[in-house]
Amino acid sequence: MRSRASYMDRNNINHCAQIYLARLLLLLVMLFSATVLHTAEQSVEMVSDKAAANIESFDHFTTGFPLTGKHQFIDCASCHLYGQFKGTPLECGLCHNGSRAPGKHPQHFPSSNFCDNCHTDDSWTGARFDHLDIIEPCQSCHNNIIAEGKSASHILSTEACDDCHNTIVFDRVGKVDHDAVMGSCTSCHNGITAEGMPAQHIATTAECDTCHDTFTWRNVHFDHSNITAACSSCHNGSTATGKDAGHLVTSAECDTCHSTVTWQGATFDHSLAVGPCSSCHDGTTATGKTPTHFITTLECDNCHITTNWLQLIPFVHTTPDYPGDHLTARLCEDCHTSNNQTITWPYAAYRPECAGCHQDDYEADSHKGPGDVPLPIADVMDCSGSCHLKEGIQSGEHSTNSSEW
Repeated sequence: MRSRASYMDRNNINHCAQIYLARLLLLLVMLFSATVLHTAEQSVEMVSDKAAANIESFDHFTTGFPLTGKHQFIDCASCHLYGQFKGTPLECGLCHNGSRAPGKHPQHFPSSNFCDNCHTDDSWTGARFDHLDIIEPCQSCHNNIIAEGKSASHILSTEACDDCHNTIVFDRVGKVDHDAVMGSCTSCHNGITAEGMPAQHIATTAECDTCHDTFTWRNVHFDHSNITAACSSCHNGSTATGKDAGHLVTSAECDTCHSTVTWQGATFDHSLAVGPCSSCHDGTTATGKTPTHFITTLECDNCHITTNWLQLIPFVHTTPDYPGDHLTARLCEDCHTSNNQTITWPYAAYRPECAGCHQDDYEADSHKGPGDVPLPIADVMDCSGSCHLKEGIQSGEHSTNSSEW
């Protein structure tokens, strides 16, 4: 029994010794590890401090890629992946590809340009776009999906934006190429979209280009064939040129005499004239008397006709002094010797009787009264009816209608 108890005691002692030994070894390992780790941390700190000192003093300009804008404030590892410095891309798109760094979003318009053609390294927004690098037509981008395009109120036109807009400011139209505009003039020139007819414009339903061109409003070529109203509705001196102060008095419309080609060369219809001839034919408004014209206060139409100015009509004397027409045609100047309406009677004492002209033709011996006594001329100065036959009938001697004097 004793020997068995002694054996068990020895075994317990050995087991306890092993436990103490294991604990001692574990303590030594832990102590060694702590020493090594502390040494390593000191080494890392020394390396980090050295690296940090190197980074602070490193001139990135020497790499050919100076850090400007936002690039100044990002960690080196954002570009130099896995501590790899050599071979880092220098072109924007090789980093800003959506994987390495943010790149074009799905709505970005198609472009092969480098980022810095439009963007700055200060901000993505506020891009400056250089249209000189664009070879596609405007509408390939300006379609209201990729970039701003035509608004709903835009005039009807072709898709060539640069016919009217420039690349500096889109909203300010510097010129309008009317060849690129579709639709009628009034679809734009309505006073809202673009300048339209002013309040003083003549009344018309014709399109603007009937009279105006696209170079200037002022250069008007007017087509009267589109006008249905009377001439004077426009040619009233306010809307358009009207009668001048010296125009003859008439109520006729302009086209009665004038044509739409020229104001000059009017064809006048005298049947529409309301004033006397001389109100126009005064040598100023219209042709008047020549310097050698017969002196008279009578109106033109007493002798002239309106279809032929030079063709005279026979003058009908209506004054009480007129001695009557003569059988033989006489010229005006036979009596009107001074080219004047008022004649000078050769023997004024006997006017308006025949003797006023024919006193010298009187033969006393042929004109005897009772007792065969010659009659004085005063008694027979009316040659055409002074002599009496029987029963009080007047003689036909010396009648102006007889060829026998």
